[in-house]
Amino acid sequence: MKTVGLIPRNRLRHIPEQVRVYHELCFFLHDECVRALHEYENAGAHVETIKFLHPDDGDKFQDLANKTDAVGALRDLGYHDASKRVVLNTIRMAMISDCLHHVYEALRCFEKRKVIVGFNLLRKPLIESLLYLSWMCGLEDDFYSKFTAGDPKTLTLQVLGKKRREIYSAAINCLGHYYMFDPVVLENTINNKENSNGFQILFQRAVHLVTTWHPQIQTETENFNFIFKNPFDDDVFDFLYERLPIILLLLSHVIIELFDRMQKMDELSKHLFEIRTVMAY
Repeated sequence: MKTVGLIPRNRLRHIPEQVRVYHELCFFLHDECVRALHEYENAGAHVETIKFLHPDDGDKFQDLANKTDAVGALRDLGYHDASKRVVLNTIRMAMISDCLHHVYEALRCFEKRKVIVGFNLLRKPLIESLLYLSWMCGLEDDFYSKFTAGDPKTLTLQVLGKKRREIYSAAINCLGHYYMFDPVVLENTINNKENSNGFQILFQRAVHLVTTWHPQIQTETENFNFIFKNPFDDDVFDFLYERLPIILLLLSHVIIELFDRMQKMDELSKHLFEIRTVMAY
């Protein structure tokens, strides 16, 4: 099977035939998440309606919100659960949107064989967005406490690197099709700088013209990373599409789980999303 007809053939002409179906799968997973994002945005599902416990709390809230902000006003009045939902909903919508924008542009770059730009764009959603979204999915209270603690250092990749596998595992265990994902394989594929079969080497070389900090990604003598690479070589595409679909499958299921927490989905719709994406994979 060379294509499945999800993407016009003229867009696939630069994608090697043997991986076109995998490229279409990646776009299918992206598009399913975008569809869910639009439905939640249009329904205002991320907007919290607060039922005040006391008659004068509404006026107090308005006064406090005018002086600071809505979240701070809710906290001052003791509505901590409501403020948490507002914060998490805001983060989810913004981060998921940003993540999907990067995935889309990366895939479009690969269609044009702009592989350096493609890997640059793919680096953020795979290394960062997936980790933070998984953190919110699997360890929500821990994420919220760190986010609101006032110390951004606790949110850095350097700190989170020590608990990355724990975060992936916790998120995977929340999913209906958890058995399809392996947190150890996931971490090695995305984050292990010593893994010659992982993304880190390509990410680092795509970002930096010269790399010397590890033998695996050492820039060759009289060379710069990637800039002399023949754009019509297919090896990068074989590497990419052997690894990317399962990561995007996990990302899509984490995103849907986060949407479901924001506002419960129709059970059949969620089930069909899971079945369609798993069977497509």
